[in-house]
Amino acid sequence: MSDLTSKNKALMRRIYEDMWNQADPAIAAEIFAQPEGVERFVGQFLLSFPDLQHTIEAMIAEDDRVAVRFSARGTHTAQWSHFAPTGKSIQYTGATLARIAGDKIIEHHTWWDKASLIEQIEGGTP
Repeated sequence: MSDLTSKNKALMRRIYEDMWNQADPAIAAEIFAQPEGVERFVGQFLLSFPDLQHTIEAMIAEDDRVAVRFSARGTHTAQWSHFAPTGKSIQYTGATLARIAGDKIIEHHTWWDKASLIEQIEGGTP
């Protein structure tokens, strides 16, 4: 594995280990070239699921691109979207594809199973 690949994977790992699992949305400024939307989303989401923990299930890197498949678990303890707090344990999976330049993520797309999360909150099974 090249030094660049290792460095890019380490940067992506910070999203899940530092920003999400340590509940530190402000660290987005160290990770993303344009952190504002990320910091806002993570901060708001963590208000609703304050114990949320992400696990990296797989990571693939090539050149300036890194792909991560992740899972997340937490508890719905505060208002999220139009859903009142339920106290229910939730879990979901997702994937992020990012492009990195100059030690920052300059482009990223995340897809996650929001429908499953809503189903769990509304009373269905995960």
